[in-house]
Amino acid sequence: MNFQRRKLAIAASLLALSPLAMAQAFPDKPIKIIYTYAPGGTGDIIARTLADSMGKLLGQSVVVDNRTGGSGAVGTLAVARAPADGYTLLLTTITTVVQVPLVTKDPGFDPVKSLTPVANIAMAPLVLLAHKDVPADDYQGFVAWAKQQPKGVDVAVAGPTLEVATALLNKEAKLNLVNVTYRGSGPALQAVLAGDVKVMFQPPSVQMNEFIKQGKLKVLGVTSAQPSAAVPGGVPISKFVPNYVQDINFALWAPAGTPANVVGKLGDAVRKALSETGMQDKFVGFGVPLAVAGAAEVTRITQREASNIKTIMETTNVKFE
Repeated sequence: MNFQRRKLAIAASLLALSPLAMAQAFPDKPIKIIYTYAPGGTGDIIARTLADSMGKLLGQSVVVDNRTGGSGAVGTLAVARAPADGYTLLLTTITTVVQVPLVTKDPGFDPVKSLTPVANIAMAPLVLLAHKDVPADDYQGFVAWAKQQPKGVDVAVAGPTLEVATALLNKEAKLNLVNVTYRGSGPALQAVLAGDVKVMFQPPSVQMNEFIKQGKLKVLGVTSAQPSAAVPGGVPISKFVPNYVQDINFALWAPAGTPANVVGKLGDAVRKALSETGMQDKFVGFGVPLAVAGAAEVTRITQREASNIKTIMETTNVKFE
C-alpha cells in the first residue's frame, strides 16, 4: 500500500511539473518585458503602457526592463536565451530582431526560429527631423543644403531601424549622411535638440510633436507612403524618392519553445489590453497607431524584413556593428 501511494505521489508530482500543467497555471508570478533601448523613447512608452494593462488582465505585475546595447541585440538575445516559460518577453521592432545575427556574427540566432512571436502591436512611419537652425524647411531644401556640406551631415541613429532608413536615403538621394550612434531614440532626440547632431529619423511621439510646435525641431518628411495623421504637416519622402517607404513595427515575442497555451494567454491579454476604450487614441497620441495582429503576421513581416536587410547589406554601406 505504501509503495502504491508512493507511485501515485510521484506521478502527481510529475504531472504538476509538466509543461501543460505549468501552462494552465500561468501566470503565477511577475512577468518581465525586456525593451531593447533606453527609457524615454516611443518604444519604451509602448512597453510601459502595454505592461500596465496586461498586468491588470493577467492578475500579475508586468515590469519593463530596459536592456540596451548592441543595436538591440543584448536585450533580444537575453530573451532568446531565457527559460521558455512566458515570464520573460521581448518588445522591440521587427527590424531589431532581424539584424541580430549581423550585429553579433552569431549564426545560431535565427530571427524566425529563435523567438516565438506573440503579437504585432503598432506600426508607424519614421519622421525625418532637423534642428531648428538647419536652413531647410522641407525635404527638397534639406537635400540641397546637405549636398553643400563638404564633410557630410551627421545623423543621430538609435538602432537598426533608423540605421536602415538613413542608409537607404543615402543611397537613393546620393547624400553623405554620417551615423552618430546613441543607445535609444530618447538620447538621440536630445542630441538633435541640443544641436550636437543636426538631423535624425525618429518614430512619432507626443514629445516630438510638442518640440515641433515650439519651433525647436523641423519636420522634413515622413517615410510612409501617404501623409500620417501622427505627424501633422509631414510630407512623404516617397514623393521625391520613388518607393522610399520605411514603416516601423513594434511586436512582442517570447522565447522559442514557450508552450502554446502560454503564448495564447499572452496573445489574448495583448489583444484585450489594446482594445480597451481610449487605447487607439492613446497610441495615435504616441505617434504610433495600433496595428494589432497575430503571430503569423509577425512571422510574415519578419521574413519580409530579413529579405529587405539582405538587399541593404548588398547595396549600401550599412554594417550593423
